[in-house]
Amino acid sequence: MKLIAHRGGRGFGDDNTLEAMEKAVGSGVRMIETDVRVSADGQLVICHGATVSGHIVSRITYDELKRSEPERPLLVEILNRLANSVAFNLEIKDAPVRAVGETIEMYGIEKRTLVTSFDDSFLCEFRKEFPGVRIGYLYRMSYSRDGKMDNASATGAEVLLPFLHSIDPELVYLAHQEGLDVYAWTVNNEEDLDRLYELGVDAVITDRFVDLKRALGKNYTT
Repeated sequence: MKLIAHRGGRGFGDDNTLEAMEKAVGSGVRMIETDVRVSADGQLVICHGATVSGHIVSRITYDELKRSEPERPLLVEILNRLANSVAFNLEIKDAPVRAVGETIEMYGIEKRTLVTSFDDSFLCEFRKEFPGVRIGYLYRMSYSRDGKMDNASATGAEVLLPFLHSIDPELVYLAHQEGLDVYAWTVNNEEDLDRLYELGVDAVITDRFVDLKRALGKNYTT
């Protein structure tokens, strides 16, 4: 089972900052999940929420955003430092397909990057434009499972990323039958980790990488 550091190394420092990601890599993290949005001037910004200090990210320039949160990096900044050190799970919150794909290609990390989204249309377009990059289909517990497996397959996804409490033996079995890996989010306690491990979940996204790595002990693999 793989462990993936959630939200740009949460638990190692401030969420989605270069400092936290570097500390995560230094602690043995092999894959970092982080969030990508586009600013008004077309910059790919590492940012989870749609707003920063009351301003909508897509409606302000990156320079304006930096005045409120100077530690907020661009995708190219984290790739300049870490592209050769760790794999990335890029959750696309709001960003153009071509800008994301071309950035991945520019750094030559197509085989070590997973692009994920809740947006079916984004995933379908990304698969068409950048078939060499793996994609993952995210969905929340609040949504019915009905049709989700078909939707994931229709996008061309290789990975299904359900909320941890929506995962049961049937879901894991059906996903694996469809050739989909199952990555659970967000897993922060040993009880959930043990249950998902026994179900055969392939990876978990966590805020508590160090603690869960220790809990897995000899069963921990990457």
